[in-house]
Order: sequence, then C-alpha cells, then structure tokens
Amino acid sequence: MPKSTSARVFIALIVISGLCVFGDAVLSANSIYAVRFISFVLVACVAARLRLKLPGFTGSMSVNLPFILVAIAEMSSLEALTVGCISTVVQTLPRKKLGKLNSVQAAFNFSNMALAVAATRLVFQSGILANEIASAPIRLCVAALVFFLINSVPVALVISLSEATNAVRTWIGMAQLSFVYFVASAGIAATVLTLTIRIGWEVPIAVMPLMLGIYLSYKRLLGAAAGTSEPAAAAMAAKA
Repeated sequence: MPKSTSARVFIALIVISGLCVFGDAVLSANSIYAVRFISFVLVACVAARLRLKLPGFTGSMSVNLPFILVAIAEMSSLEALTVGCISTVVQTLPRKKLGKLNSVQAAFNFSNMALAVAATRLVFQSGILANEIASAPIRLCVAALVFFLINSVPVALVISLSEATNAVRTWIGMAQLSFVYFVASAGIAATVLTLTIRIGWEVPIAVMPLMLGIYLSYKRLLGAAAGTSEPAAAAMAAKA
C-alpha cells in the first residue's frame, strides 16, 4: 500500500469506479457464447503471464491486449470486461510465491482495466464515430488510442503520487516503451476484424503465436538495452 495519502485516495477512487462499471455490466448481462468466451479468457490469461519488466518502472507489460481489443469489438460488455480484468489480475500474480499477491495492486489493476475497457467500448460503439468512420477495424484502432490513454495515465499518476515524481515525465517514459506494442496490438486486432467474418474460439489460438513473437522480440530488445546501460552506469560510477 502506498504511504502517500493522495496515492491512497486516488487508488480508492479508481477501485470504486472500476467495480461500479463491472457491477453494472453484471446486472445488465445477456447470454454468453460460452466456448468463445472461455477460449478468449484462457488465452488472454496465458498471454498475460508473458510479461515484461519495463526498465525504470515498477510496473510490467504483457501481451494480452489484442485479445482484449477483439473482445471489446465483438463480445458483450461483461465478456469484454471479464477478458480484460481477469487476465490483468493473472498478470499481477507473482511468478514464484503465489501467496504474496499484492491485493491493492491487483484491485487497482482490475478496476483500471475495467475503466479502460468500458471507455474503449463506448468510443468504438459511438454513433458519432460510426458516422465518420464506417470501417469497424479503423474505428477499433481509434478506440485503441483511448484504451492506451485510460489504461496508462492512472498508472503514471499512481507512480508519481507514490514516488514523488513528475507525472508527465513518468507517463512519457512509459509511453515511449509501450506505444509501439499498443500500435502492433491494435493492428493485429484490426486485421482479425478485417479477415474474420465470425469471431470464434479459433481466433485467440491463431493470434497467440504472433503475440509470442512480439513478446520474445520485446524481451530481447529490453534485455539488450539493459545490457548497454549497465556498462555506461559502471563507467560513470568509476569516473565519480
């Protein structure tokens, strides 16, 4: 739990808002296509475990976004929220000691994802946007920008409030590391909508190899960046 009172208050607001959004989706839920829904949840959870530590930040990034975006475009509100929120909680689970789950972090991530999914879905289904952009794949790409902002800005604010850093600089640093991944994820999700007439259980299984490739590429890139920064830091320390 962050020591800063402002950080605690902000986290509480996000958690309450996110739970209200999820609760409203539960109360207004209709029938669920079980096979497709379960396949999306399972594959998104597997992708969530393929997470990458962002250098210089306390958070991590996983490769479950395309599954969330496709769910937002093609599934009900409750289904999309569940795919996003459950996979986000799975991402939060520690790699080794499952008993040491950070409940505050898990609640914040769950609720923040609920808000991001709801806002993205609202933009994607907007009649105003549909009148301007008839193509669903392009609308999804536009909506993905909303997801990027709603998902990343609260995280940057929490880090800023907790660690007494500049919020704008924190967000810019996160954006520089993750924006390319968001663009690639939006492109993959838009391609799925373009090529697939009916979104079924096969879609997440087909997309998973692509996300594994992106994960391995990012892992190698971040590993190389860390390797080059360590000698530089050692040299600076030696000069000092």
